[in-house]
Formats: sequence, structure tokens, C-alpha cells
Amino acid sequence: MREAEDMSTAKKTNTKHKGLMIAGVIFLIVITAYLGVAVFFSKHFLPGTTINGVAASGRTIKAVEQLITEEIDGYQIELEPREGAPEVIQGTKISLRPVFDGRLEIELRKQKEFFWPAYLFGPSEIEVETMVEYDKDALRKEAEKLAIMDKSQMKKAENAVISSYSEKDGYTIIPEEEGTVIEEEKFYDVLEKSVLNLQDRISLAEEECYVKPKYTSESKKVVKLAETMNRYVQTTVTYDFGDSKEVLDGKTISQWISADKKYKAKISQEKIEEYIANLADTYNTAGKSKSLKSSYGTEVTVSGGDYGWKMDKEAEAEALKEHIKKGETVTKEPAYSQTANSRSGNDYGNTYVEVNLTAQHMYYYKDGSLVLETDFVSGNDAKGWSTPPGAFGLYYKQRDKTLRGEGYATPVSFWMPFNGGVGFHDANWRRDFGGNYYKRGGSHGCVNMPYSAAQTLFDNIEAGCAVLVYHLPGSESAKAKAQDAAAAVIQLIDSLGEVTLESKDAVGNARNQYNGLDGSAKGYVSNYGSLEAAEARIAQLEAEAAADQQAQAEAQPVIDAINQLAGQEITLDMKGTIEAIRNQYNGLSEAAKAKVGNYNILTDAEQKISELKIAEKEEE
Repeated sequence: MREAEDMSTAKKTNTKHKGLMIAGVIFLIVITAYLGVAVFFSKHFLPGTTINGVAASGRTIKAVEQLITEEIDGYQIELEPREGAPEVIQGTKISLRPVFDGRLEIELRKQKEFFWPAYLFGPSEIEVETMVEYDKDALRKEAEKLAIMDKSQMKKAENAVISSYSEKDGYTIIPEEEGTVIEEEKFYDVLEKSVLNLQDRISLAEEECYVKPKYTSESKKVVKLAETMNRYVQTTVTYDFGDSKEVLDGKTISQWISADKKYKAKISQEKIEEYIANLADTYNTAGKSKSLKSSYGTEVTVSGGDYGWKMDKEAEAEALKEHIKKGETVTKEPAYSQTANSRSGNDYGNTYVEVNLTAQHMYYYKDGSLVLETDFVSGNDAKGWSTPPGAFGLYYKQRDKTLRGEGYATPVSFWMPFNGGVGFHDANWRRDFGGNYYKRGGSHGCVNMPYSAAQTLFDNIEAGCAVLVYHLPGSESAKAKAQDAAAAVIQLIDSLGEVTLESKDAVGNARNQYNGLDGSAKGYVSNYGSLEAAEARIAQLEAEAAADQQAQAEAQPVIDAINQLAGQEITLDMKGTIEAIRNQYNGLSEAAKAKVGNYNILTDAEQKISELKIAEKEEE
């Protein structure tokens, strides 16, 4: 049993020794082969080696030199353009010749022959400038003769660009177009290296000898530009104007965007502002005439004023630009610098103040219900202070305000301005409102109201409320008509001036006009006392005229008698006549005496009689 085990062990040991001997032999063979190949490559070029484009693998220096010499003989290089037929340059035209100056020996010595297995898996390219010589100037001259160097035939490369907008595809990139403009420095560099390497062909496109487009379809700027422009046209802005909507989308936005030379997307500020301006022109109501179904049952047009919707064009243009930049989809109201009560129907809605300047009467409706109705007194027409018509918005309301202007400072309890310095306020200095006081006795432009009415309006109205001010011919109040009729009589009475007997007809006409007024109108004739005074004066003048006529009749016989003395020579014989005339004069009333305008003739005659008497006595 033990002998069998010993034999088995010996047999295994023997087999192991044989395996080691075989492996050693194989190793020696491999080492010998490896060293043999290494020795071989000490005098030959390593696997995969090319020298100036010549296959030198496994060849000696002389064999490589022979190949190079053979290649130079009859050498030509073909230049293959992007477009057109290939062209060649002959080696003989450029004095091409081999030069062997020991550089191959140097390259061979530089080889690491013991690493020859590594060269089995990759090429080894060697370039030796001194192996080939040629005339560089001749090479360039030959190249200049080529058709590919004719600048008139060259086609410029075109950059990639962005397409026009398509509703289906948006913006797409139109690829660049390769041109045929030679990049000369690169071309000559490739050509010279190719000749040195004895290459028989150059593909100008493969060697990138053409001027390339600056921007291609892969350029980041181009890709980003397309993405940006497509984001812009994805924008949808729906403007809500109540009953109407305006939708802005890519079809319109595409007309506003462009790209500059640096491939930056640009949004036209001018086009945005133009679009917003058109929206404002269409949907703004501020300053536009408004239709009002008046409280008098008639349709009136309220023109002027600034009440209504008014877009903030600058703010909305900036907001829209931001929406476009972000490619947003939004539904919105535009930015407003001024708003109104309603976007449906009339912009003032059903809360407003209706001011009829013709009737001097106003109404305040709140949510469609009548809150206040009152007479008022507006601006003085005669002085040019008329209250302007139009649609306005109430600015604010304030208690206990002192209104100031040229020559006045008036405290009021309730102040509600709506048009510059024009507003509603109480006017406790007035005893009456409405009618036609405004024509000659109106305010400086404000709407004067009774205290209680002003308080009611103040308590119920809010800033921003529409104030609609208008004229409505034919709506004059009965009071105004009575005042107008009275005004005509007042004017007649004022025109009488100083009353004389010649004024009798005018005074009578004024009386007739007054008597023709109805009772309410007569109460507005403020100068009725002047009419009565004029009538009294006429009566007085007529009485005086009658007395004067009577005195004249009484005095006339005396006047006639005295006139008979005129022109006569007075003698003592006329003494009785003159005394009779004197007695007749003395018997007159004082009024009659005043009418004797020739009284001096009588006194002269009496003086003459007296003188004649004295003369007669002296003669005796």
C-alpha cells in the first residue's frame, strides 16, 4: 500500500518537472524571438512607421530612400476643391528633389526597438523636413495659377440664419452655406506640408482650407437666438376690456422682433408703443363724448371733460415687453392712469351726478337710485365765469374749506371739486337757487347749492364719481322763464333814465310790459319802485305843465299890452295907459307875473313918465 502511494507521488513530481521544462523552453523561444525582432528593428523602421507619408515599416534606410526617390520622380499633387474639377501641381514645376542628409539615420536611432510590440497597435508618423526640397516661390506661383485661387469665382460663405416666422413651426435655423473663399495662409501651409510628405491629393474641404462661416447651425449664439425668438412668439396676451377683448399672439409679435449682427434678439420698442397707442385710441373713453339718457327723457351728448378710462401707455408698454421676453400667456387688464365706473355700456355706469346748466337743476344717482335732486346756481355768464360743460370725475371731498380767488376768500362747509377749481359746495349767502341767477349773478364757476343739498351730496358721493355737465335748450325752469320775462321789464325800466314829459310813452310801455307779466314774474322785477317813481314824476311834470299853461294865459293880456308900448315914444299923454297896464300886472298871480318876460318895457315906460313930469314942473 505504501509502495503504491510512493509510486504515485513520484509520478506527479516527474510530470511537474516536465511541465516546467516545457514552459522554460517556450519562454526561451519567445525571448529569443522577441530579441531577434528587436535586433531586426535596430536596423529597420518599426511597424506602422511612415516617413513624410512614405510607408517605412520594416524597411531599411536605403529602402526608404529608394521609395522616396521613386515617389519624387513624376510626382504631382492633386487639389480637390469643394466645387469644380480637381487641379494638379507638377513636382517638376516646383523643382522637387530628395535630400538625404542623415536625418533618417537619426530617426532610426531614436526608435525604441525593444518596445516594438507596442507599435503593432498604432501608427507612428515621422516628418522630416530635410528629406524633400522644393522652390517655395515656385510652389506659390503655381498655386496662384489654379482656378480655385481665382477670387472672382470664389463664393462667400454664408452664416446660419433664422428663418421667417411660420405659424406652424415658429422660427427655424437655416443652416450655413459653405463657401469657396480660400483661407490662403491655411491653404499654403497645408500645401507645403503635403508636398513635404509627398501626398498625392489634398481635399481642400477636409483640410479646412476655406474661410468658414462665422456662425453655424450649431453655434451657441444661433441656437440661443432661435430659442429666444421662439419664446417671444409663444407669448399670448389677452387684454380684457369688459365687453371686448384683444388677443395679441405670435403672428403679430413676430413683426416686432428681429436679430442684430451679433445674433441678439431685439424687440421693437416703437412697435410695442404703436400697438399700445392703438389700443388706447380704441378703448380709452377719457375725453370722448358720452351719451346720457337725461332725467328729462331726452338723449343728450356730453362733450368735453376728461372722465373715463385712460391707459397708462408707458407702463403698459413696459409690461408687455416683459410678457414677451418671458413668453408668457396671460389674460389681463392694461395698466390705467385713470379709471371709470364701468367697462360695459356707458363708462360712468349707474352712479353719477347729472348737472343741467340750462335748467340749473341737478340729480345724483347712486347704483341707479335717485339720492338727490336740487336747484343750484352755476358760473356767472355775464362776467365770463360760466361753468364748463363736460364729463368729469370727482377729485375728492373736504369739509370746511376756504375758497380763494382774486378778490375773495369764501368759507364753505362742503367742498367737492371735479374740474380744476370748479366744484360743488354750499352757498348759505344765497336766498334762492335755480332760475337764471347764473346769467348775471352767478358764481365764479362753481356749482352753488343749498346747504342741506350740499350736505346730502357730500355724505353719499365718493371720489371718482362721474359728473356729467351739459346744456339742454328747452329745459329752462318756470322760474327761469319768469325771471327772463321779468329781466326784459327790468331792462326797460333801467333804460328810462332821467324822466321828462318826453318819457311818458316809454314809461307807459314799461307799465304795460309789467302788467303783462304773470304774478310770479312780477315778483322778480327788482326795480319796480323805479317804475312807480317814473310814473309819479310824469304826473308831477304834467301838473306843472298845466299850471304853467294857466299862468301863461293869465299873463298874456299884460304881455300884449306892454308889447304895444314897445317902439313908441313915451309922452305924458300915455300916463293913464301905462298906469292901467301897471294895475293889470299887479293884479296877476306870482306864476303869471313870472311869465311876463317884457316887464322891463313897462318899467322903462314908467321911468320915462316920471322924468317927463319933473321936466314939466321945472318949466313952470
